[in-house]
Amino acid sequence: MLRRLRQSLAIRLAAFYTVAFAVGACVLFGVLYVILARALEARDRDAVERRAESFARAYEAGGAAALRATLSSDDSPDVRSLFVRIIGSDGEATLASVPADWIGAPSQEIMVPDGWGGWRAQESRSVRVPQDAARDFAVASRVLSDGRLLQVARSTDSRSVLLAPLRRAFIGVGLGSLALSAVAGIALSWRATRPLRALATTTRGILDTGDLSARVQAIDGEGELAVLVRQLNTLLERNATHVRVLREALDNIAHDLRTPLTRLRGSAELALQGEASDPRDAQAALADCINESDRVLHLLEALLDVSAAEAGALRLNVDRVDLRSVVEHSVDLYKEVAEDKGIEVAIDQPAPAEVSADQIRLGQAVSNVLDNALKYTPRGGRVGVTTSCDAKMARIVITDTGPGVPPEEREAIWRRLYRADASRTQRGFGLGLSLVKAIVEAHRGSVRVDDAPGGGARFELTIPVA
Repeated sequence: MLRRLRQSLAIRLAAFYTVAFAVGACVLFGVLYVILARALEARDRDAVERRAESFARAYEAGGAAALRATLSSDDSPDVRSLFVRIIGSDGEATLASVPADWIGAPSQEIMVPDGWGGWRAQESRSVRVPQDAARDFAVASRVLSDGRLLQVARSTDSRSVLLAPLRRAFIGVGLGSLALSAVAGIALSWRATRPLRALATTTRGILDTGDLSARVQAIDGEGELAVLVRQLNTLLERNATHVRVLREALDNIAHDLRTPLTRLRGSAELALQGEASDPRDAQAALADCINESDRVLHLLEALLDVSAAEAGALRLNVDRVDLRSVVEHSVDLYKEVAEDKGIEVAIDQPAPAEVSADQIRLGQAVSNVLDNALKYTPRGGRVGVTTSCDAKMARIVITDTGPGVPPEEREAIWRRLYRADASRTQRGFGLGLSLVKAIVEAHRGSVRVDDAPGGGARFELTIPVA
């Protein structure tokens, strides 16, 4: 169970989001903390710099007495919190004003001389008093006209007092937010990955039970998971259709092969009968065996051709072909069949229709459609064959006056070994139209069937010109 939780996508996403939130929060707080600390430091530095400049002007105007008067006359907390002193060239302080809370802090520790006679104006900075490790100072220095050094300092304890609660607040709020983000991340990730779990459950059920009718519950919207679920359901639907068609094909093959194989066996047994008095009967039986064997071989060859065409492996000897010659050759082949049934075959080919195609294969497709039309057209009916061509497509249209194709079967008739109930009485394997579709699509064309204008069926074969 623990191993499964560790490998759960929802848990891993939640952990990733929690870590990302923690890193982002720390970076954000760090940036804000540094900005605030620098702002407070700049404020202290500017305040000390302004006071140092003011005290230096007072000293220059009236000496140490004027500076003492300035310090004593201003009783504001801002001045009382300042450390002020003047240091001579010998390092001794001649004036010092120490805040009451600095008692015990040695003043000489916050002076940084640059050697005898080398006093220089010093930038504001913080220096630590060794005896009071918890106290930092902002210091400003000014070199006076008489060579002495004026130093003004202020403790930065107020800055620490302000920043310390901020740090504690961040730790407390950060830990709470981290826990809340982890819980929310797990909940949201678990909800977001629910379609994936449903998908896994459905596929597992299909593998365990073989029920191809199972589908994943659809999700509204156009998100990635919604699209994935719809595509998976489409894939399952197509697989179920293919399996159903395969089962129907196997049933049809078993049904259609039973008769020729039974006749083949019966004829062979008749030819092998030793007491057969007339050799001509044995020869007729063997001839019947050959006919039935050819029929079975024709079925297998047609199946192989359809499979090769659907797989894109059908070999085509492509050449420049005029569809008019293809149609005329096919009509000639079925001329006697049409005459025997009293069916009129009308050809309408007003203009050349040249395409790049395999003439033999394309003739085979046209012949199959023509055979189908003659087979279902009643005696005395009419079959029309028309060719046309434009800049992009060439078309062969074959119409008949038969019963037509019901709308619910117009997609199914192109499947291998499909035979409608009305065609069960007709001789055939149900491969003719599937072979037509395979050949035309191998030429990058298309086929369709609808109602003829005067009743019956209308088959249209479309071939690209180029």
